[in-house]
Amino acid sequence: MPTSIPIADCFDVLIVGGGAAGLYAALSLPGDLRVGLITKEALSLSASGWAQGGIAVALDSSDSPALHAKDTIVAGNGLCEPEAVQFLVEQAPAQVKVLLEMGIAFDRTAEGLAFTLEAAHSRPRVLHSADTTGRALIQTLTHQVWQRPNIKVLAQAFTLGLWTRPQTSSCQGICVMVEGEIRWLRAPTVILATGGGGQVYAQTTNPELSTGDGVAIAWRSGAQLRDLEFFQFHPTALTVPGAPHFLISEAVRGEGAHLLDSHQHRFMFDYHLWAN
Repeated sequence: MPTSIPIADCFDVLIVGGGAAGLYAALSLPGDLRVGLITKEALSLSASGWAQGGIAVALDSSDSPALHAKDTIVAGNGLCEPEAVQFLVEQAPAQVKVLLEMGIAFDRTAEGLAFTLEAAHSRPRVLHSADTTGRALIQTLTHQVWQRPNIKVLAQAFTLGLWTRPQTSSCQGICVMVEGEIRWLRAPTVILATGGGGQVYAQTTNPELSTGDGVAIAWRSGAQLRDLEFFQFHPTALTVPGAPHFLISEAVRGEGAHLLDSHQHRFMFDYHLWAN
């Protein structure tokens, strides 16, 4: 590190990324820790805010984590890690209850929470906030972050890389560019929560900020990468010349919609028996 550049701040934990993962990670840490939340755009801008459909969780009396796990394993077609699936379905109810306590406005019926059905689920278990669940989630988490005095938000700061010790390669912070200046932020713990890299493809429904920075930062620092081939290509999007592609929610198929070609033919069955 150049000795002429001062260390701007010291934190207990630095989180790179201001989407749902970064925000929730910051809120899950103890309040006595000094947390720095770094985002390359305004805090309210992230790919998470574009999510439409909802959050799958086995909370209804007719459902269970075991059924959720079974559906997930079947949908994964042999590619799921059973331990990871089990952790997901067992932890989901408690984490969603935390979101409810934070005040996220999931849709409700007269009986309680409104669950809808989406592809591969055998039970209606998807909580949603109209068709803008991601936006509702981000708004709620962002509001909570602003209420926490131990969380310092550094917005419009581009993370250039991890700051590692030359002797051990252990991480001691990050290097960021803010307002044209390079700053070094020190922390014994760094969490990369930077989201995906949909913009590496010519056709994507991801926002322009989804450029895979965190994966590149980790790779340059010597981290082991895996499963990079698992990009989700959403089957339905609205294409208008001169405008970004607009994702059409998975929820429409959960409610019975079908994919048809120009001849009204359900062509996906030509490629896969489970297709819609």
